Amino acid sequence: MSRIEIRALTFDVFGTVVDWRNSIAREGATWGPKKGLDIDWFGFADAWRGLYQPAMKKVRESQMGWVNLDALHRMNLDQLSNQFGLDVLNEDDLN
Repeated sequence: MSRIEIRALTFDVFGTVVDWRNSIAREGATWGPKKGLDIDWFGFADAWRGLYQPAMKKVRESQMGWVNLDALHRMNLDQLSNQFGLDVLNEDDLN
């Protein structure tokens, strides 16, 4: 039997190991009231995540140029600003 040299094992763990939804909701519930925000943080997390695939579709279909995931998330966050009252936040808060 020949021996195979494995050089790397890679895994996509986002959504499997990373608990994005609960992390956003938990941090929002802690941080939000300090900024005067009283929103449904699980609803916010779901809405924010819901914009991911439509934004990726625009990239895949060349309707929008390639951007890294941070930039894509920020564009989607900006879309939710008025709906969830985030327009009271400053640039540092949003970053």
